[in-house]
Amino acid sequence: MVEVQLFFDEDDRYENVVMYEHIMRYLMHHNIHGATMFAALGGFGAKRHLHFPRKIGNADEGPVMLMFVDTEENVDKVLPHLRQVLKEGLIIKKTVEVLR
Repeated sequence: MVEVQLFFDEDDRYENVVMYEHIMRYLMHHNIHGATMFAALGGFGAKRHLHFPRKIGNADEGPVMLMFVDTEENVDKVLPHLRQVLKEGLIIKKTVEVLR
């Protein structure tokens, strides 16, 4: 099995749709077994800009991680599109052992 982790900003968009919604719908449409998204309390990326979205008075949208696990064959079918839509951010792909 293969796990993919996508890191991007909560307010990133693709064709006027928030990125996480676009990706979730895309993965469902392509029969990925399941996906989960996590919102971070803070973080920074390649541009070295700190994000703390949950601070009082801060309008900054924070980093998110969306992850999914599936067979290598299914993952390899969806990765080209994910690379295309995530202009910024990070994509990690690794082999995992699923215990349940």
